[in-house]
Amino acid sequence: MEPDKFRESRQAINRLCKGIEVLIDQKDLEASNEGFVEVKSKLDILTPLAEGEIQERSVRNLSIKLKGLTILIAKLKPKKKKIRKTNQEKKIAIVWDKERLGQLSPVFLEKVFKNIGDDKDAMVSFGTTGKGIRPSYQIEYGNQETKAFTGSGHKPQAKSLSPGSKNISQPFPHEVIDSILHGK
Repeated sequence: MEPDKFRESRQAINRLCKGIEVLIDQKDLEASNEGFVEVKSKLDILTPLAEGEIQERSVRNLSIKLKGLTILIAKLKPKKKKIRKTNQEKKIAIVWDKERLGQLSPVFLEKVFKNIGDDKDAMVSFGTTGKGIRPSYQIEYGNQETKAFTGSGHKPQAKSLSPGSKNISQPFPHEVIDSILHGK
């Protein structure tokens, strides 16, 4: 191939490779793949036209550069698609009542009861988010002190929820928890 035309083709391929490197830095998988396909096709056209040692070496160097780009492109992750939730798909808050409390495991309720202690005036409110298997809960003791606990480890939490919050149920008295726990 005529040296000037070969140089122009080689430089065009190098410019495209630099463009792909920019797209890789921007983590744009789709555009990187599209650019790679274009560069690969141009190199495939140029390879059989290479004449002489210098042009063949240039084609090999471009092939090595493309292999490096494939490795970098393979490391890219596809962009996550944003999923819009419709009103029906939005999570529905758990409604806690005596029947729903009865569905909690006895082991869970025993730990709640243990955190209540001997305070007969204590009230327990449960979190309305999640699946309702091990809900977080909040105990308001008879002396008006309030403590929140994690549902999984029953460990105290730093801050409690306000009683008017939509993420917490209405309070259940000590007797209700006791009757559910010992009525099973």
